Parts: sequence; structure tokens; C-alpha cells
Amino acid sequence: MEVYELIWILSAGFILSNSTVVGLVFLVAKSSNRRANIFLGLFFWSIAGNLLNDLLSECQINEGLGVSLFIVEPFLFNLPLLFLYLLATINKEIRKWHFLLFLPGVLHNVLIHAGGLFLEEGVTTIFETIVYILEIVLLVYAYSLLQYHHKRIVHYYSDLENKTLTWLKSIFALNLLIHFLSISTFIVDLSHMEILEFAIDTFAIGLSLFMVFWTAYNGFSQPEIFKQHLSLTEQNLGSIEPTRAPSLGEHSLRPEKNEPQFGGGKPMISELDIQRFNAIKELIQEQELFTRPKLTLRDLSEAADLKEKELSRLINECGKINFYQLINGYRIEKFKALSETSTADELSIWGLAMEVGFNSKSAFYSAFKEHEGMTPFQYQKTQ
Repeated sequence: MEVYELIWILSAGFILSNSTVVGLVFLVAKSSNRRANIFLGLFFWSIAGNLLNDLLSECQINEGLGVSLFIVEPFLFNLPLLFLYLLATINKEIRKWHFLLFLPGVLHNVLIHAGGLFLEEGVTTIFETIVYILEIVLLVYAYSLLQYHHKRIVHYYSDLENKTLTWLKSIFALNLLIHFLSISTFIVDLSHMEILEFAIDTFAIGLSLFMVFWTAYNGFSQPEIFKQHLSLTEQNLGSIEPTRAPSLGEHSLRPEKNEPQFGGGKPMISELDIQRFNAIKELIQEQELFTRPKLTLRDLSEAADLKEKELSRLINECGKINFYQLINGYRIEKFKALSETSTADELSIWGLAMEVGFNSKSAFYSAFKEHEGMTPFQYQKTQ
């Protein structure tokens, strides 16, 4: 056995053992994303199954015994499992047809063990190439869901930490790249180029190692989105007072029944809408609701005695911004005000940011630069 083959076997064995253990943890551990973590645990086991097949083949154990020790080849299950994890995490309904995504993997296993024509190299290559193209389509669809998700959450949350799912984009891409490298070894005969074959295998192992640990790290800290954080609980509300917004004379925050409507039943941007929006801003400022790091649209809707949909409409149409921008705008203005007081001498920039409601450095710096066109450090130098 060559040295590089031994290195590959040891590396694959290391990832195999870690994938198996981490997958088990995700399957049995209780968390705020329990339903989705089942799919993530199976995803890790799918990776472990792939590596076990490769190890058995590399060590020629199957051939030596004359039997197949591992009858399932799960590499075509990786992306479908990740996709179902995505759906469950953003609390999107998983429909029966979604499980048809596993059909290519099931068909592959049935045919490959049935033998015959399918075992011919050309037929296998064509089948796996077709599946690869289908998985690219699935990847594009998953990316579109993630883009839609990102546009949606800014209307619900003032804090986007662990909610953007950006890390999943990297995992989808890495998984597809590893799959592509595997298929390339079928399409291109590398038997006479051992060094190149070893380089590709090593690169694939390195990507697998990174993917396993990066997925585990993010998966353990990933809560279920929408379902949990939009549920109204005492912990979620904290000290927010569930009071009505300040009175506007004869106008309340609730829409009038005879308010003018147009296309699709959406209320027009009227003077009354502007008054309601101003009352909402007054409520946010008076109670300093923006200092709550976990403030959500539902929290504010309860405090303002408004339905979430109506509140979001007023913010979007009257303010021309989303909920995330509205709340962070108040936080930044409060940060600027504190920067001119003695508090700035006692706290660091990040300390001031935490005082006004930020709980993520990256979110603070990003929001501040978008709002002010400069970094917090640059701003303080101008004062």
C-alpha cells in the first residue's frame, strides 16, 4: 500500500467516525430545531455511508469476501436531506412530493444491486450525470428559497443573528462540488494518472472534513426560524409593556372599516396611515423598545395593538423601509447620542452598541455603515 493511500484511508476513517457520532447527536439531542435536526443527522450518516463504501472499496474488503458488506450507497441522498433540513428550519411545509427527491438514490441502489446492464460503466456514468444535473436544479431552487428567506426575515426581526442561513449556501455548494469531483473520476479515466487521482481524492476529503465540522458548528446553534421566535411568550416579550400606542385624538392605530381600498384590498397610503406610523415611532421611542435585542414584529404589534400584517404594511409603505431597518435606525441614533455623553468614556464602541440593543458585532457594523456611510470608528473620529 502506497503512503498516500494510507493517508487517504486514515483521513476518511477520521471523517467517518466523526460524521457517525455527530449524526447520532443531532438525531437524539433535544434542541430548538429538533424536527430539522433529524434530517441533518441523517445527512451526516449519509456522508458516513459514502466514506464507508469508499473505504471498503479502497481496502478491497468486499472483493476479498466476495460479498457486499454495505448494500446502500447513499451519496445521492445528501442534497435531498440538506434540502429538507432547510425547509424544516424555516418552518416551510414539507410536502409528500419532496420525498420524491430520494427517488434517484433509491433507483440507483436498486439497479446497481440488480446487476446486469446497469453495471456497465457507460450506463452508470450516464445515470449519475443525469442525477448530477437534477441536483444542480435542486441547488438553484434551494438558493432561491434562501434568497426569499433573507428578504422575508427583515420584516420580522430586528436581530438577524443565526437567522440568515448563509452558511447553508456554502454547505450546498461544497456538497455539490464533492459530488462533481466524484463523478469526474467516472467520466475521466485517471487510472494512469495516480498523482492527479490522489490530488482529487485528497481535495474531496479536505472539503468533506470542512463540511462536516462547519455544518456541525452551525447546526448546533441554529434555531428553528419563524415558528419559535414569532410565538408570543413571556420570555420573548421581556419587559415590553403590552399597551396601546399613544392616542392620536379621534384616531386610533386600528384601521377604520370604511378606509379607502384599492387593487387587491390593500389600504391606500393616507394621512391616517401616516398618523398611525408616527404613533408607532413615538411608541418605539417612548418605551425604547429598540433596546430589546430580540425585538420582533410580533412584539411591536402587541405593544401597538395592531395586527402584524397591518404593522408591516405601515412600516413598508409609510417609512419605505422594513422592520429590521426601522429598529436598527433607532439603535444607531441612540448610539450616536450616547457617543456624545460621559457614557462613551466608560464603554467601548461595542459596549455602546450593546447598550442600544445590538447583540452581534457584525450586524452592528453592517447596519451602522449602511445607515451612516462610514464605520463607527470613523464616526467617532469626526466628533
